[in-house]
Amino acid sequence: MRRTWTAFAVAVATAAAVATVGGAQAEPRTKTPKAPTWGVAQTNTLPGEDGIKAITVAPTGSTWAAGYQAVSGHSVPLVQHLLSGKWTTVKSPSSTLGEISALSASSSKSVWAFGTTDPGTFAARWNGTSWTRSTMSTAYYYIQDASALSASNVWAVGGDQTKTSFHWTGSSWKKVALPGSARSIAGVSSTHVYAGGTYKGQPAVMHWTGSAWKVAATPKFTLPQADAMGAIDDIYAPSASNVWASGGVDWSCGEDGDSTCTQPVLLHWNGKKWSSMTFPEGYGAFNKITGDGGLGVWLLRGGWDPQLTHVVGGSVTNVTAPRPSGYDINLTTLANQTSTVWAGGTAFPEGDPDDPTGNGLYLRTG
Repeated sequence: MRRTWTAFAVAVATAAAVATVGGAQAEPRTKTPKAPTWGVAQTNTLPGEDGIKAITVAPTGSTWAAGYQAVSGHSVPLVQHLLSGKWTTVKSPSSTLGEISALSASSSKSVWAFGTTDPGTFAARWNGTSWTRSTMSTAYYYIQDASALSASNVWAVGGDQTKTSFHWTGSSWKKVALPGSARSIAGVSSTHVYAGGTYKGQPAVMHWTGSAWKVAATPKFTLPQADAMGAIDDIYAPSASNVWASGGVDWSCGEDGDSTCTQPVLLHWNGKKWSSMTFPEGYGAFNKITGDGGLGVWLLRGGWDPQLTHVVGGSVTNVTAPRPSGYDINLTTLANQTSTVWAGGTAFPEGDPDDPTGNGLYLRTG
């Protein structure tokens, strides 16, 4: 049975009134810019079940997506490429591997996919003609995010279970210790790579300076109770002076403490200092973030019954993600392609049947 998250309610009559920036309430604008509308761009019609886990846009504009497809009861890699406005299935890494959990491209001839196999953790690189597999570790790491700066400079992180990052130097993968655990990573250059996760219970950003990881001096959040835990789930870094980090603080709530409440958080680095923005409590953190093609960002909150949140300056607009008629959706990824923003995930038949068959799903705005 899939869990459905209740869509969080935010009064956005002025669309800025409830968010706070840097600990102070944001000034409402007299006229709030209207957020672009979202629509269903494509639902896959592949045999069996499939789903989209990651979308990446190379600096050249080459756009890719990856996830899984069920074949004979097993999940195998699925890779799709945006060609003439349509997501088209292309050659994937070996079918002996499992689903692709992370994806990053520095060009159309340097696309990196990550996942797990038995035993170990793999990376596979598309060079424009074929996939070449490399072993990152003989141990199991679920790679949650990756950032390919070039064919010889790639970073990846493995989530809450490890304080380890992985660095491809052009010939092999090296493990590099992190101060805390990391769920996300984004690179700008060889001396500016940012990992997001948890450090001492707080949402944390860690900065690779070219020689070591350092914990960034981000604002601290007041934790509502002793068991509260904060984390940065995703990072968007268009430049070294414009870095965004999204996530949330979780804690036990409800009459018996058997529910989880979350306050979503947003951090921004402007090249001189970090500022913070908090949002109303509810279910689910901001688990993905990307640019809107201008001065703002889009955030994804929740997987099931997801909300898409648009932030420009102090203005906040929330949009319920559209879904194909007769389907529930689970969104897992966001990516910016110049003025277009893509969201990806899976559409399942409405009503949660016992044996649902999912189809890869793409939403777009712009």
